[in-house]
Amino acid sequence: MLTTDNNTQEIGSIIVCIDTTNASQKALQYACIQAKKNDFKLEILAVIEASHKNLLFGAQAIGNQKRQQMERHLKKLINSTCQEYEINPAVSMREGDIASEIINQLKNSPNCQMVIFGKSNNSLSDNTVLPKIINRIGSKIKVPVIIIPENF
Repeated sequence: MLTTDNNTQEIGSIIVCIDTTNASQKALQYACIQAKKNDFKLEILAVIEASHKNLLFGAQAIGNQKRQQMERHLKKLINSTCQEYEINPAVSMREGDIASEIINQLKNSPNCQMVIFGKSNNSLSDNTVLPKIINRIGSKIKVPVIIIPENF
């Protein structure tokens, strides 16, 4: 636990970044283990990247479809993983730039002890997207970033 100067205890937290890949389940499982072990709160952050901005009528429908898909995936993950560890996470689902939303989440979680990502084994996009996100947030955050491979 963290302590402040006035001897009040503040509970640390872990932020786990979730998407709709299978790697998210391993990342969430690791986050649950760490939260339970260290008596931390668990915060799930799901960011839906805004896309298809140039489609006047289709953008809203595509955004709604992505949101519904993410909600189903989150519900399944929470039911299968968090309940196993008896953890009730705080869930934040946002739309926007992934790196910016992670930084915003960290600003709202001053006692965050780590940020956790999952990495898929078969996704070529993870090999390009994840390093870019980490590079963008790395200089702006002061907590460790942990990447959990899907086969962990």
